[in-house]
Amino acid sequence: MRFLRDAFITLIVLVAVVWIVAYTRIRAGGMSADAEPGAVERTVAARLVRLSIPAEAQQQQNPFRADPAAWRAAADHYEDHCAICHGSDGHGRTGMGENMYPKVPDLADAGVQRLSDGALFSIIQNGVRWTGMPAWKREHSAEEAWKLVSFIRKVPSLTSHDLESLGPHEDHEHRDHRPVRR
Repeated sequence: MRFLRDAFITLIVLVAVVWIVAYTRIRAGGMSADAEPGAVERTVAARLVRLSIPAEAQQQQNPFRADPAAWRAAADHYEDHCAICHGSDGHGRTGMGENMYPKVPDLADAGVQRLSDGALFSIIQNGVRWTGMPAWKREHSAEEAWKLVSFIRKVPSLTSHDLESLGPHEDHEHRDHRPVRR
C-alpha cells in the first residue's frame, strides 16, 4: 500500500514539474513558429509522423515500383502541390519549407527514403497533423499518390537534367472541385 502511495505522489510531482517547465517555457518564448523547436518538440513531431501511419500501410507496395517513368507522371502534380514546401528538387530549400516547424523534410534524406512505400503513400493521402503536411486523398486518386511515391524515390538521384527534361508544367487536373468551407 505504501508503494502505491509513493508511486502516486511521485507521479503527481513529476506531472507538476513538467507542467511548470512547459508553462514557463511557453510564457518566456511563446509558441511562435519563428524559433527552432527544442529537442522535445522535435521528438514529439517525429513520433506524430510515425503514429500517423497505420500499421497495415507499412506492408503496401507501390504498384508502379517497376515503372522507371512513373515519377515523370507525378511531376506536374508534385510541382503544383508539393514543391512550394519541398522544393522542385525535393530538398525542402524553399521560403515556405525553411520557415515551417517542424522543418519540411528533405525527401532525399535517408530517414525519408527508409520509409516503406506504404508509409509514404499514407503520409501523402492522410497528411500528418501538427506538421503542416496536408491530406490529399479527397483531391487526388490513389494512382496519383502512388506515382508521387515513385517521385519521392527518384529524388536522391534527381539531376538538373531530369528537372529540365520535364518541360513546362501543364495545369494539373483535380479529381474533385468542391469549394473549401470556411
